[in-house]
Amino acid sequence: MSDKKISAAPSWLGLSDDRKQFLFLPERAEVVRRIFELAIGGMGSYAIANYLDERKVPTFTNSESWDHTSIDYMLRNRATYGEYQPKSFAGGHKKGIPSGPPISDYYPAVIDRKTFETAQIARRQNLANRGRKGNDLANIFAGLAKCAYCGHELIFHRVANVQVLACDQVLNGKGCTRTAWTYEDFEITVLPFLAHPALVERAQGDRKVKLVELADKIANLPTSQEPYAVRVDISVLLKGIIAEMVVHSAGIVSNPRLPSASITKDVRGRFLEIRLWDGPLEKCICIS
Repeated sequence: MSDKKISAAPSWLGLSDDRKQFLFLPERAEVVRRIFELAIGGMGSYAIANYLDERKVPTFTNSESWDHTSIDYMLRNRATYGEYQPKSFAGGHKKGIPSGPPISDYYPAVIDRKTFETAQIARRQNLANRGRKGNDLANIFAGLAKCAYCGHELIFHRVANVQVLACDQVLNGKGCTRTAWTYEDFEITVLPFLAHPALVERAQGDRKVKLVELADKIANLPTSQEPYAVRVDISVLLKGIIAEMVVHSAGIVSNPRLPSASITKDVRGRFLEIRLWDGPLEKCICIS
């Protein structure tokens, strides 16, 4: 095997003493896996960077904080599953241009190809539904809640300074019922429901383990010193637990409201149905 060049090694790899083999830097490799897990769980690069900073995860450079561009680059980097693309730097190209076909299994893979491709799909969805870039993870149910009437996604929206979940068909002016669920009320209704001991007790196997972890994080969220990071963890867990979430946000309203009507919040009798992965359909009713 020819000698490797340290400059060609991804930041989560080092070289053996004889410079003939790449070696994992275990702590960095684990960070890379976590970044992909968060991306697949629905987190964008800004959210991931904020999460790592709040957890005080060391960067791979001399920088004191994570930058979203480095997260983006890592998530696009095929070296994560072992591929190497030879490049030519002739003509002063600083980043180089591809020279020949990519080489498979050149690096030790930190993730598999399926995980990489799944992350690309999640990134495209994140870009299509990009929310705020700050330190507040506004909607931990992003990508999960569907409208019971038309099947479209419920979107985080503000109505007269109140945050709500409303059908995207309403927000796009394409119809459906103009009845929303106040986000704060939705969250304090659904999270305790999922953390209830009776629901956890009925669960089996890996689903039970995740529900126990979710219940623990929900219980500790009010006093957590890392609220943003914990909300990210909860959001990722929800996507691994919930297979289907159908929201009947209009409650006892039998007829969809006219497109010209204002959006009404928190109609009495609204409810949602939740199906856990490999689990039964659960119904959560909110009457107010």
